[in-house]
Amino acid sequence: MASSTTPIIPDLQGKRVLITGGSAGIGKAAAFALDANGCSVAVLGRRIERLDSVAKQLKHGVSIVGDLTKVGDMKRAVQEAIEKLGGLDIIVNSGGASTDEMWGADEAAFISALKLHVTGNLTLIRAAEEELIKNKGAVVNISSVISVMPGHKPMSAYGAAKAAQDKLTQDLAFEFAPKGVRINSILPATIETEVFDTVLTMTGKSKEAMLAGLAPLHAMGRVGQPEEVAAPIVFLASNSASFITGVNLRVDGGATLGFWFNQSNFLELK
Repeated sequence: MASSTTPIIPDLQGKRVLITGGSAGIGKAAAFALDANGCSVAVLGRRIERLDSVAKQLKHGVSIVGDLTKVGDMKRAVQEAIEKLGGLDIIVNSGGASTDEMWGADEAAFISALKLHVTGNLTLIRAAEEELIKNKGAVVNISSVISVMPGHKPMSAYGAAKAAQDKLTQDLAFEFAPKGVRINSILPATIETEVFDTVLTMTGKSKEAMLAGLAPLHAMGRVGQPEEVAAPIVFLASNSASFITGVNLRVDGGATLGFWFNQSNFLELK
């Protein structure tokens, strides 16, 4: 269900939306938020049971099974979305993860991260290019603040892939702008989602301990919720953002405001 933070924007009524990673986390929240705005929504992911669980809660929702790392799957997914929805106006690239394969700094980790977060997004957008141009559509990519902040060694591959994703967003926005298609991205900080639970498993910490440790690293003193990312997704997908393209928007609770400097006390006068 949509949150109390969900903006309702009339021009979204009747728009056809494809959301990758739509069965959980930010993608799921975006599906509910866009559904509340009268959109027809196709949720894309690898697990049909989880997809169907979300789709059944939407007024106009359908499920599409596909793997972001497989070119054939992405091309088929776009055609399936067009057939099931009657067209395609908006893509939300929310599919992504920090998996075991990416949890390192060797070549394989970087290739795995780039394949999921960069080439997967690119393949999907290219497959939908003709339809997006025809409908003067919009794309919202979900990146991460780790693309602009240094990270520990295990997160290097993920961070580099997200930085490449941000550059891809800007380059595609430049290419597609004359054709009437807007492409933007959102950079969330720590968001309490199922992907976050995967990190907990890797670190061996409890959820409570992890949240307590991460909250102070955001100027607002807390981590975010998926609905707080879904709201700017709705905005960027709508005509309310009609003159915005190529933007990598930080939705981070102030995590990138130099908390490490501001929280240190070495400048305090005694």
